Amino acid sequence: MKRSLPRGLGARVKGWLNLNARFLMGPRYVLLLEGIERTGTIRGACRGTGLSYRTSLNRIRQMERVLKARLVVTSRGGEARGKAELTPLARRLIGLYRSWRAALERSSDRAFARLHRAR
Repeated sequence: MKRSLPRGLGARVKGWLNLNARFLMGPRYVLLLEGIERTGTIRGACRGTGLSYRTSLNRIRQMERVLKARLVVTSRGGEARGKAELTPLARRLIGLYRSWRAALERSSDRAFARLHRAR
């Protein structure tokens, strides 16, 4: 007897960007950069992503090594406290990633629905 597929079955894809076959960024890295843009600090971005400060710094440095370009410009603390700002390149990469990811999800949803109906 053939059992029907469960109701509510869906699919999700996880996508990331590579540069010259080297991992550049995935969804959590993008969330980290967006958090920096929103809060103005790396520490503030950590709270939104659940990443430690050290992990966040390491991820930023890794992306910058792969790109050979800065993504985050920081200034040290003191009376005015430290701050972090995204470079124009970081903002463009976030925009590209978000647009690509939305298109990828739409395409995946259509393909899944077509295949699901065929079952």
